[in-house]
Amino acid sequence: MAALALVGAMTAGCSSDDLATDTPLLPDAAGGTVTMKTTITLDERASTRALDADGKKTFAAGDQIAVIYQNTSGETIKAVSAALTTDDIDATNAQNATFSVSLTNPKASTPVRYIYPASRAAETVVTTTAPNDDATIKYDALATQVGTFDKIASDLDLSVFDGEMTAQAVLPAATLVNPLTIAKFTITNSATDDITNTVNSLTVNDGTNIYIVKPSSLSTIYVAMKPTSGDIATTATTTDSKTYFKTATGNTLAAGNLYSISVSMVELAIGNVFCSDGSVYASKDAATTAGKTPVALICYLGNDAETSPSNTAYKHGLALALTDANGGNTAAWCSQMTALCLTTQYKTEAEVKTDMAGIANTDALVGHATHTHDAANAARNYNSGSHPIGTSEWFLPSGGQWDKMITASGGYETLRSKASLGYKLCWASTESSPQWALLYWFSSGSWSTDLKVSKRVVRSALAF
Repeated sequence: MAALALVGAMTAGCSSDDLATDTPLLPDAAGGTVTMKTTITLDERASTRALDADGKKTFAAGDQIAVIYQNTSGETIKAVSAALTTDDIDATNAQNATFSVSLTNPKASTPVRYIYPASRAAETVVTTTAPNDDATIKYDALATQVGTFDKIASDLDLSVFDGEMTAQAVLPAATLVNPLTIAKFTITNSATDDITNTVNSLTVNDGTNIYIVKPSSLSTIYVAMKPTSGDIATTATTTDSKTYFKTATGNTLAAGNLYSISVSMVELAIGNVFCSDGSVYASKDAATTAGKTPVALICYLGNDAETSPSNTAYKHGLALALTDANGGNTAAWCSQMTALCLTTQYKTEAEVKTDMAGIANTDALVGHATHTHDAANAARNYNSGSHPIGTSEWFLPSGGQWDKMITASGGYETLRSKASLGYKLCWASTESSPQWALLYWFSSGSWSTDLKVSKRVVRSALAF
C-alpha cells in the first residue's frame, strides 16, 4: 500500500442514511458465533495508504478491518476480519471489497464501528466501552511524529465507519472515512523569516491532545491530529538553540481536511511573561499595558525542564508564578512526617539539583492515597487551576527546577526581585527523608530542609 492523499479541504464520506439502500450479505449461520460478510467502500476523498493511479484509495490483498460491536449481553467486543484475498476486492473498482468477520452473539440495532486497518484498533477493548468511543482506536501513534506526509501515510493511516447493526443483527455495508485532520505547518519568526527548516522539535497542544513532532530540515511540517476547535499552542525549538512559542485562538480543524497553517512565532527569552490567554510579552509591564493578565515569569529555557517520562511535552522551559499560591498563606508539605511519600529521596545538595521531576512529584503528592499534601495541592490549584494553553498544569517545582530557574535568571537576588519573592522560605517538591523535605531560603540564597509538617511558602511553576 502506497502514500496517503488529501487535496484541499475534503468532505466526509457517505452517511449511514446514504447507505440505507445497501443490502448486506446475510450471515452463513444463526446464533452463537456467526461469520458474516459486508461490503466496505473507501471514500476517495479521505486518506489511506493504498492509492491507485488516479489517487483514489484502494484495498489490497491482506487488508483487514476491526469490527467493534455489542453482544447480546451488552458487552463491547472486538473482532478482526479475515485477510482480504484478491477475489474479495472488486475487480473494476478496488475501492470496494467484501470482508468476512466472525461475531459471537451480535446484538441487533446496536452501535457498530469498523476500523481500517485493523492494526489501528485498540489492542484490548473494555467490555463496558461504547463501540464508538475514542478508546477503541489506537491513537497513541499520533503522540510522536516526524513531520513528513509519507510517514503519516504509512504509520497513521486510519479510516472509520460508525453505524448500527441491522434489526437482524447483521453487519451493515459502509463507507469508511478518515476521522483525523492534517495540518501542514510553516513557521516564521517575528521578522517573518521562514525558519521551518531549522525546527528540530515542534509541540502542538490543543488543550486536550499533545503532538510532539521531531522534524529534520523540512520545508513544511505535517502533523496528523484529532479534529479540534478552539485555541492551539505551538512550541518550537530550532537548530540554533532558540525556543519559540505561539498561541492561535479560535481555530477549527475538521476531520478529513488538510490545512495549510503559517505560524508567526515569538522567540522566548528569560524574563518574558506568559499571560492567562496564552500570549507572551517581554515583561509584566508590557503585558499589563497591553491589557493582558501576566501569570508566570519565564525563568529557564532548556530541554530538561521536566525529566519525568510521562511529561515529554514539557521540556522546553520553566516559568514561575508571579504570586504565592494558597492565597499567600503558608502550607505544610505533608500531614505526616514518619513515612516516605515519593519513590526517590535526595540527600545532598548535588543530588537535589538532579531532581527535575516537579510535575511527576506533584502528581504523586496530590494523588497520594494515605497522606495529604497541602503544599502540592495549593501549587496545583494556583489561579483556580487555570493555566495558559501550551503549558503544563501548575506544580510545585523540584529542587533541580528551582536551581535551574535561579541560575538562569541571574541568581537568587535577581529572581527574588523579578518574581516578588522577598525573603521567603519556599517549598520544593523534593523529599529527603520520612521527616524532611527541601526548601530554598531567598533571604540567604541557600538550600535547607524542614520538617514536612512545617508551614512554608508555596510558589507554583509551569513547564512548557
